[in-house]
Parts: sequence; structure tokens; C-alpha cells
Amino acid sequence: MADRYLKGANVNELAAEFRCARQTVALRLKAHGVVMRNQPATTEEVAQVVELYLSGLSLAGVSERTRFSAKSVLNYLRAEGVQLRDSHGRDRATTSGSCPQE
Repeated sequence: MADRYLKGANVNELAAEFRCARQTVALRLKAHGVVMRNQPATTEEVAQVVELYLSGLSLAGVSERTRFSAKSVLNYLRAEGVQLRDSHGRDRATTSGSCPQE
């Protein structure tokens, strides 16, 4: 079971294959030391995401240093109320949507 999971099968597929509940599959995998995929961030991981972003890294930069996609990084930052920067690194609150008047 663990070997199939590590080769890409998901918990639902294994539950159907082995005719047991998906919770049972997850418990057996964890008992064998398998790290489960697609787990939500822990409080410590969210704090690390915020710290890395506030240090100046981009969403992609934070993503490269953590196990989360750039989209997940963005979602965690929004949930924490972090002021986001635009694509040029400027605070979004200070940028204008229009060009200055001449």
C-alpha cells in the first residue's frame, strides 16, 4: 500500500483497491512513516511563509523555499492579513491604477 502511494496513487484509489475506508488507508500509511501529500500548513509553516514574504521574497520565491505553491502562499498571506506587494515589489496600497497626470 505504501509503495503504491509513494508511486502516485492517492488515498481514495487505495481505499477502493484494498476495499477499506480512506481513513484506514491514511492511518496505515502514517503508521509506516509515509508523509502524506497535500496537507494544510501548520501554524509554524504559515508563520514561516509570512516571514519569508516580509523579508522581501516574491510569492514564487517563498514557494521555492517551502512545500507550497505560489497560489497557496498567496492564500496564506491573505488569510493572515499581510499587505501584499505588486509585481514590482511596491506596496499595493501606495500604487495607483492610473498613470499620473501631466
